[in-house]
Amino acid sequence: MPTRSYRGIRPDDLHGRRALLNPERGFRTEMYASRIPGEIAGMCSVHFKELKLDGRDTKPRYYNRLIRGNRLDGVEFRHCQWQDELDFVRYDGVSVMQSYVYLMRFANGGALTDEKLRDIDEFLNEVRRYGAKTLLRFAYELRPRTIGPDRAAILRHLAQLTPLLRKHSDVIYVLQCGFIGVFGEWHSSMHHLEDDVGFHRELFSAVLEALPADRMTMVRYPRLKRRVFGDVPVNAQTAFSGEAAARIGHFNDGFLAGETCGGTFPAAPFSNPGNPDFDIIVAEGRYLPVDGELFWNNIQGEVEPLKAALRFRLHHFNTFGFVHGNILFQGEPYSMDLWRAIPADPGALQDNAMPVADGYFFDANGEPVLRSYYEYIRDHLGYRLELQSADFPDTVHAGAAIQCRVKLVNRGFSTLTNPRPVFLTLAGAAGRKVAIPFDTDPRRWYPFEPQSFKSIEHQLTLDAALPAGVTPGRYTVGLWLPDAAESIRNRPEYAVRFANDLEWRDGVNVMGVMSVV
Repeated sequence: MPTRSYRGIRPDDLHGRRALLNPERGFRTEMYASRIPGEIAGMCSVHFKELKLDGRDTKPRYYNRLIRGNRLDGVEFRHCQWQDELDFVRYDGVSVMQSYVYLMRFANGGALTDEKLRDIDEFLNEVRRYGAKTLLRFAYELRPRTIGPDRAAILRHLAQLTPLLRKHSDVIYVLQCGFIGVFGEWHSSMHHLEDDVGFHRELFSAVLEALPADRMTMVRYPRLKRRVFGDVPVNAQTAFSGEAAARIGHFNDGFLAGETCGGTFPAAPFSNPGNPDFDIIVAEGRYLPVDGELFWNNIQGEVEPLKAALRFRLHHFNTFGFVHGNILFQGEPYSMDLWRAIPADPGALQDNAMPVADGYFFDANGEPVLRSYYEYIRDHLGYRLELQSADFPDTVHAGAAIQCRVKLVNRGFSTLTNPRPVFLTLAGAAGRKVAIPFDTDPRRWYPFEPQSFKSIEHQLTLDAALPAGVTPGRYTVGLWLPDAAESIRNRPEYAVRFANDLEWRDGVNVMGVMSVV
């Protein structure tokens, strides 16, 4: 069979500096979902608030640990068009929204009303209509704290939410295990639920039971997971097994904020190897979703971009919030703006065995191209799949065996989180299409070996019969990674695009042509 070779995207390719708009990875935005008058709701970007023309200060203010000015209420949210904000940040490949749903009106234990449940249902319907996914978190408490739920209220509400979580699991990237404490971050709760290990065990179980068996959650502090499940990290054998520990990832909402990462790693040696909380993410982040965000206003210092990139790689970050520490959202320059201003150093990346394609920093003539650390981080969060070669015949007989061999690498910091099928496709005239599945799990397309960070080449093989009824003719051959959910399987915006200079047609990465005779 002839071998076809492929190259990665270069910066001088058409849209070569633009981020790939891929699902379930990359920078994410942040929003507060409710259309109910008086409830907390809205978007965060200065860009959006400037459009309101109501005289409101667009910059969030930070006073004694209180955030002011970055949220609207449910009346305004009806007209805020969060879809427009996603369109505005589309250049940076943003397809995930961290979506807070505050339940503070029900913190006294009363049942969620039909109005509230309909509001959540319609929001998730809108997410699907738009073509995005949500990193969903439920919470009750903000500062100043006035009321908080007890354990019975949380479990009662979670039981009510379960039908919605299952109905909309196709557009819920991950359900963060919030519920407890301020921002749902498991600290400063009115009833000190962050100290109740027995309730933690009960809540983890209830959250996982509320989700489909192949979906995951995340916890804010790794020590809380360790208290319930022990110190043995998820490994290659237990990954994606359905075991409870193998379904609980991590979110670090104090990323590189001081020596403890904003309290994420409070015990010595803090945010360094040797701390069991730190080390368990190094070991199991390879198999689990990992998210995080900077502190507002560079509290505890500016975050240097190479240090950030190294931590993203070490802890296998899939997504990262770019609301905090970003002039687009805060109105003043902070750490992310530093990342934009400093050119990435290819030599430093090479010295640290960071993932990068051969042509990422060079144009077609081999001339170097300056690219910022912001670009590099943006493009390598989560997965970044790159075809190396594909072997398939030029001609095949209908009903006869078809063989194909594909080699690829993952240049990202992590891998795919949720199950996803992989198909070889043949697309012909008049909408004719054949899709033949590969026997592979792309969640195991890891980017590099642990410790050495040596890149891993993955090989897919297919030997199957082409259906006898296929109409003779010329077909384009492609690789198709659609969403696993039938409800959105045929929508291109939910399929995975490879980081190659290939035609992207209807969600398929076109690898070449083949004749069926």
